[in-house]
Formats: sequence, C-alpha cells, structure tokens
Amino acid sequence: MNTTRTKISFKILYALVAVAAISLISACGKGDNQITEYGSLSIYNASPSSTTYDVYVNNSKVNSNALPYAGGVKYLQLTTGSYETKFTIASETASIYTKTGITVNNNAFSTLYLTGTTGNFDGLLLADEVVGAAADKAHVRFVNLSPDASALDLHIKDATSNLTSNKAYKAYSGFIAVDAGAKVFEIKETSSGTVKTTVERTLANGTFYTIIAGGKVTPGTNERPFNGQVIQHQ
Repeated sequence: MNTTRTKISFKILYALVAVAAISLISACGKGDNQITEYGSLSIYNASPSSTTYDVYVNNSKVNSNALPYAGGVKYLQLTTGSYETKFTIASETASIYTKTGITVNNNAFSTLYLTGTTGNFDGLLLADEVVGAAADKAHVRFVNLSPDASALDLHIKDATSNLTSNKAYKAYSGFIAVDAGAKVFEIKETSSGTVKTTVERTLANGTFYTIIAGGKVTPGTNERPFNGQVIQHQ
C-alpha cells in the first residue's frame, strides 16, 4: 500500500472491476444473478500538522505506515455502499476526525482529503470524474486546502490566463485538459496576483493530477508552511 503518493491507473482499475464482474457472473452459474459491484476510494493527508496519522475504513486500518503530511493511501477497491473513515494519531485509537456517509458507487473513483488542524479538523470528499477525458491531453484539478490562505488562482507559467481562479479554502476546480510536457504551475493570490509558491511537474497524456495548495500562510508550532503538492491519479 502506497503511503507517500497516490499513483493508480484508472484504466487498470476499470479493467479489474470488469474482470471481477465477469468472474462473478461465471461463478454464479444457474439461477443466481447476483453481481458484486465495486468502486474505489483513496485517502490523502492534507492537514498542515507535523503529526502523523492512521486511517480506518469501517474500523479496518488501511495504512501500513503512519501518514505524514502529503502522505496517502492509494485507491482501495470497495464493494458499493456507505462507509465511515476515521483518522487517529499514529498508534492511537481515539478519532481526531471521522467522516461518515461516504458513498462508494459502482465503477466510481473518489478521494477523501483530511484538512484543518488540531481542534478544527475536517474532510473534503471529491469525486474523481474522468468521463469524456481526452487521451491526447493531461488533466489537472486544483484545490485550495490551506486553512488560512485567501482565495487562490492556479496559473501555468508564461500562459496568458489562469487555469482556474478564485478558489477559497476547500474550493476546487474540475479536471481541466492541458497539453502534456514539463510545466511550472504558479499558485497565486487572487486579490493581488502574487505568486505564493510554484510546483514543477512533467505531465503525461491520458493522466490525471490534482494540484493542492497546502500548509499555512502563517504556520504555528509544528505546522507546515504554505506549499504546493501534486497527486498523480494515473
């Protein structure tokens, strides 16, 4: 289980789901039409705290190593239904944040981000929609997960316009098609246009990325300073 980056192929997962469905159909045999359906959930620690965490899905621990800031659990293949995800301080059992009612739909992908800081944790669940994606483009989504940042823009250096604009804390864009290749992404303050940080990444066609504005503009003790992170979804 990957505890540092979320790297998973949507195509491979869809293939696994299809194979599982075919196998189940074959195994059911005569008179049994029950087919188990699956979806996928990944989990990412975007809390700016220096504390590390364990994560449980329906009371089953799903990380092999404690999750630091920017650490994650790659897509878990789950049967469709409703789930609860609990975060604890590493090696402890008491919940620091629990999100209930996480719906996993058939052949659907989603990511849960732990946000906020001690005493004010929260979670942001995003559907990782890939329908209609172009094979000859890379796809980028932006989300502002810096608790004390103002509204932010995402800009590709030397481009004539922003990729997406005016994202307040926990606001996000959809996946946006961009040309593949080496990019320098600038995370800018909407009000002033000031570049707060940059993230460099080489993008590949047919691949999905989420760029996160994280950390804190004014970090407290044991908190991460403002920064940019990239999750590669495929």
